[in-house]
Amino acid sequence: MGLPENASRGHSPDVLTYNVILRAKYSLGKLDQFHRLLDEMGKDGFAPDLHTYNLLLHVLGKGDKPLAALNLLNYMNNVGCHPNVLHFTNLIDGLSRAGNLDACLYFFDEMVKRGCEPDVVCYTVMITGYVVAGEFEKAHKLFDEMIVRGHLPNVYTYNSMIRGLCISGKFDEACSMLKDMDSRGCTPNFSVYSSLVVRLRNAGKTSEANHVINYMVEKGHYLHLASRFKGYRRC
Repeated sequence: MGLPENASRGHSPDVLTYNVILRAKYSLGKLDQFHRLLDEMGKDGFAPDLHTYNLLLHVLGKGDKPLAALNLLNYMNNVGCHPNVLHFTNLIDGLSRAGNLDACLYFFDEMVKRGCEPDVVCYTVMITGYVVAGEFEKAHKLFDEMIVRGHLPNVYTYNSMIRGLCISGKFDEACSMLKDMDSRGCTPNFSVYSSLVVRLRNAGKTSEANHVINYMVEKGHYLHLASRFKGYRRC
């Protein structure tokens, strides 16, 4: 079944042990073993804890099973194990990966109705989902909303927004995002610079791409990596 050998040598597994192995089975894509182990956990008299439910919600989300996820959330409430922002975020992330953005929005709203405030990670998951689906206007609306609600974007949020702006052909706005990041104390990582430069070059905007690299160098960011940009010469 996948339990450690010491479980059969008089050392009984506990909820933590089950959670670790459940996560390993899920990460390896062994869902049949995951579900059998979950059943075994119940037969051994161990009730799922918040960590178990967190994993289960992501499994249901990625499997595009929103109704089963809703039933699980309601069950959690009934047994006094109230879902928090992490549970909703993992569910939304799974549903987003499954391409079910309508369900993502439903659970995002449901989370707020239950008095659970979305954080920057949850907003970023939603924004990324919309960007990947090509619905950038909805992503931008959420981006503006999260700032109004007092949640500052992180580097991953900006990376998704820059990607969305480039896909939408709004390259000037994408470049402006770098200054917006710095103004909010969020230093762009090399991935942000690199992805923006590549998208600009692919769009034939070589001059704009060089300006981005110059900005990176002038800010003192990743000076040792500037040479990785093929054909770049500092202006």
